[in-house]
Amino acid sequence: MSVRPLIASAWLKPDYRSALERAGAEIRELTPSDALPEALANCDGVMLTGGVDVDPVVYGEAERHPTVEIDAERDEYELQLARLALDRDLPVLAICRGAQVLNVAAGGTLIQDLPSHDPTVLAHQQSEPKDQPSHEIAVKGGTCLSMLLGGGRDVSGNVAVNSRHHQSVKDPAPGFVVSATAPDGVVEAIERPASRFCLGVQWHPENFWKAGTFLTLFQGLVAAARRYHDDRA
Repeated sequence: MSVRPLIASAWLKPDYRSALERAGAEIRELTPSDALPEALANCDGVMLTGGVDVDPVVYGEAERHPTVEIDAERDEYELQLARLALDRDLPVLAICRGAQVLNVAAGGTLIQDLPSHDPTVLAHQQSEPKDQPSHEIAVKGGTCLSMLLGGGRDVSGNVAVNSRHHQSVKDPAPGFVVSATAPDGVVEAIERPASRFCLGVQWHPENFWKAGTFLTLFQGLVAAARRYHDDRA
């Protein structure tokens, strides 16, 4: 029986946990009381989850848009977690806020508020139900994301996703590429080709865990984490 790799994650709501477990992971749930880097001992991967906004000060902006809600303790902890994962080449799946944290941790920037930045953007903050698509994204061929969504085949084209965010990636971090965009140009996915597995998505694939619509994203993380486990065994 293949090993269930150990994935570290903080601020873990039930859908994230269920998606990881269905994909075959063991989970180490972290809190700010779990000191880093010690809390990553024996971990094989990291998942960064959704939540409130990243403080603009950490990516070099002095002014904060009135809509921005921050959690300084969470920023400090997750930015450190993301940087440790990048430094160690731990497999990473980052979701919504998590994708933004990942980008900032690696040296990128964010759009603080999409509606005020560009009034023509789509409504990226859908209401309930959470597991219903809100708009489509265009997936770039030849990317990790396209392989995962194609079930191991390289596919490009439109995929329907849900949407609950008012921020997004502005400048991708050095070494990262944009692998999906919304029809209005908003960045919907980033990835780091030089890493063994490093993917950030702006939508919430965990909300579809029962249907399995985006299970391949979590399976991709778990497969990479299993290889990481085997490499260090």
